[in-house]
Amino acid sequence: MSRTARYNTPGSTYHIISRFVDHRWFFSSHEERATYLRMLGHALGNSDWKCLAFALMSNHIHIAAVAGQLPMSSWTKAANAPFAWWMNKRHGRIGPVFADRSKDYGTIARNEGRLLAYIHNNPVRAGVVTHARHSDWTSHRAIAGLAVAPPWLHADEALKRAGFDNGKAFDRWVDRTPGESYDVELEEHRRTLRKRGSIELGTPTTDGDVTMIPLLSRRFAHVRLDPRWLVQIVSDVTGVPKVELCSRRRNPPLCTARRIAAKAGQRLGLTPTEIAGALGVSEAAVRKQCRRDLGETPAKLLDAVVDQCQLVMQRLAV
Repeated sequence: MSRTARYNTPGSTYHIISRFVDHRWFFSSHEERATYLRMLGHALGNSDWKCLAFALMSNHIHIAAVAGQLPMSSWTKAANAPFAWWMNKRHGRIGPVFADRSKDYGTIARNEGRLLAYIHNNPVRAGVVTHARHSDWTSHRAIAGLAVAPPWLHADEALKRAGFDNGKAFDRWVDRTPGESYDVELEEHRRTLRKRGSIELGTPTTDGDVTMIPLLSRRFAHVRLDPRWLVQIVSDVTGVPKVELCSRRRNPPLCTARRIAAKAGQRLGLTPTEIAGALGVSEAAVRKQCRRDLGETPAKLLDAVVDQCQLVMQRLAV
């Protein structure tokens, strides 16, 4: 099955999570973690992304990075694929090491520091160490000035984005700040959107308690209208309240509005089942409405509904 290419905004910070298959503890030695970091550094060196932080847990990996112009896969695949091959050879096994592709979550600027604290405190939450500074397998010691930072880790920029000008203050702050990841699970939303055509969710960002998820589509892609939008537009154009349009009431204006919705949905490529579900009527009723003629005035309203629906789809398909 082909994947839809994801979109990352250059200059924005992302929380990237790579999990090992079956939640297995593939990181079990110093050599394995050191090898992954070496491969990660090489991959990032050939990309324009900037790594701000990392944590290598036993069964998953956290990375905070600032997006460049290149796709995220330009370095995630370049690091994960050779590491998987190395691990299989080391342990005499065959099969995947990573569970699916890495997940990415956008973070707004004012939450970047809390994301770094969250990543560095992963070993603390796991009960491996009592303080973030005691772990050798996160970037905390390097950013706090307690160890030499690898050349591909942008420690100074991490401090700046977290709001600190020295590592000691950052270390003290992380010690008392568990941090937050603001991750949002999107797979169910993605499945729902794909029913409407070539639409993909962009990387979510958060602003306080509000999560914003952009809708993306390739240019000239065919986009199918959500039938709920159709009902709303019919309500706006005809002046019939949406709650009445979807009710069991029957009078001439309501029947005309439902007929307009049925015919507009048919013209826009929606199935009778989809239209019926949005209107709260039977599929047979929708088919019956589609067969009936409209008068001159309702026909103009139908054209207006179709025009507005097409405008909505055009805005999505850019």
